[in-house]
Amino acid sequence: MILASQLRKAFNAGTASEKVAISGVDLQVGSGEFVAVIGGNGAGKSTLLNLLAGAILPDEGSIEIDTVAVTRVPEYARAKMVARVFQDPMIGTAPSLTVQENMTLALMRAEGRGLRRALTMSRRDTFRQSLAHLRLGLEDRLDALAGELSGGQRQALSLAMATLCPLKLLLLDEHTAALDPRTSELVMEATVSLISRSELTTLMVTHNMEHALAYASRIIMMNAGQIVADIGADEKKGLTVADLVARFRIKDDRMVLSA
Repeated sequence: MILASQLRKAFNAGTASEKVAISGVDLQVGSGEFVAVIGGNGAGKSTLLNLLAGAILPDEGSIEIDTVAVTRVPEYARAKMVARVFQDPMIGTAPSLTVQENMTLALMRAEGRGLRRALTMSRRDTFRQSLAHLRLGLEDRLDALAGELSGGQRQALSLAMATLCPLKLLLLDEHTAALDPRTSELVMEATVSLISRSELTTLMVTHNMEHALAYASRIIMMNAGQIVADIGADEKKGLTVADLVARFRIKDDRMVLSA
């Protein structure tokens, strides 16, 4: 369960260039829900994810993850609860390390510091099983350098690394936007497989409304730092991309979403 109450975040506060990125946001996400967050550029989507991840702290409001108050808890201290996959496939992996070395680092980051053997046969088996679920052949490339993988494979590896340990919240920040259409679909299928298998509570920021409609159990639309619509599973049935675009016109007749 994720509970955010009256979140507010402004950048350059108190100056002429002050920008209110999030204002009065209330959000409740049930365990195992897959929520797509859509909206135009500058709507506050990534800022919301940054607040939930602890990358930035709110000026006002509170955040709870499974009844644990984390409002003032920094990102590194939420590592055992929250994982994030970014838009750029190159961000989530170290190119000079092998697939299994990257996964070992992800595992040790979640487990915390301590003296122990980093890479064991048992862990190799765990890595292989985790990657096999992605159906991209990575389970047979444990010794390959991450830098030798395609963008889609590296993004899939980032997903596997993020979900290697039990999580309370998975954050996907336009994680298919930098991929070609075919690879994007493959990574989305891998994403859904991981989420379903682990029953992960997930928020996915996306500009791809087809993905939002096809894969998410709920869609939240943001504009000007606020949640302006919350579409549940029943209401989402039968909606098309055109329906979403038509629904979210703003007063000056400018689209806040891209098809």
